[in-house]
Amino acid sequence: MTCPRNITKGVRAPFVLAAALVWLSAATNSRCAEAVAPAVANLPAAGSYVLQRIQRVPDAQLLDADGKPAALSSYVSGAVTALGFFYGHCEDAAGCPVAWSTFEAARKAAASDPLLEGRLRLLFVSLDPARDTPAVLRLLGAAEQDGRAPPWLFLTGASEQDITPLLHAMGQDTGYEVDRAGRRTGVINHMLKVFLIDPQGWVREIYSTAFLTPENLLNDARTLALAFPGARNMPKER
Repeated sequence: MTCPRNITKGVRAPFVLAAALVWLSAATNSRCAEAVAPAVANLPAAGSYVLQRIQRVPDAQLLDADGKPAALSSYVSGAVTALGFFYGHCEDAAGCPVAWSTFEAARKAAASDPLLEGRLRLLFVSLDPARDTPAVLRLLGAAEQDGRAPPWLFLTGASEQDITPLLHAMGQDTGYEVDRAGRRTGVINHMLKVFLIDPQGWVREIYSTAFLTPENLLNDARTLALAFPGARNMPKER
C-alpha cells in the first residue's frame, strides 16, 4: 500500500483542491498510521491514570480561515484539544499525512462517543503561512466538517515571522530545505508532534510518530474529559 504524500500537490484551483482533499480523506485511513507506527499496546482504562502538566501553551496572534485575527489561547481553552502543526504541501509519508489520518479516525470515533463528542476539539496550525492562506484553510476546513463530529479548526499566521516564536516555545523545530542555489524548495523539515491540551491550556501529552495513533489519542482525551467534566468544545467569541 502507498500512503498519500502531499495534501495539496499540483493544486491549481479551489475545485481541484477540494477534490484532492476528498481523495486524501478516503485514502489516508488508519492503514497509513499503521505503516509508520507500532501496534497499539494494551491501554489502561481511561481515567485510571493521570496525565501530568508538561507546559502551558503560549498565546500567539494567528489568523483564522476567514483571515480574521485569532488568539491561540481561545482555541486551546475550554475543551480537550489536540493540536498539530502541518503544512499543505507536506511530502513526508511519515509526517503530516499521519497526523491527518489520525485526526480523521479519532474524530470519526469521537462523533459517537458521548464523553468526547462535546468535549474534544481538533486544531491544525500551519507551518507555511505563505501558501496555507486563509482561503486554503477554508477549503481544508470545509472538507473536514460534518454533523455531530467534534470541530476540526485550522489556523495560520500572517507571516512566517509571526509563527516562529510559537514554534520555538512549543519545541516544534523546523528547517527549510534549499536547492544548490540556496533557494527554498518549499519543503519544511519538522518532527511530527501532536500536543494534547487540557481545558486550562496545559499540554498533558506530546505524541511523536511512534506513538501517534487514534487509540492512544482517544484514550488520553477520554482521561482528560473525565478529569474536566465541564469541558465543552463549543466555539467562543473570539
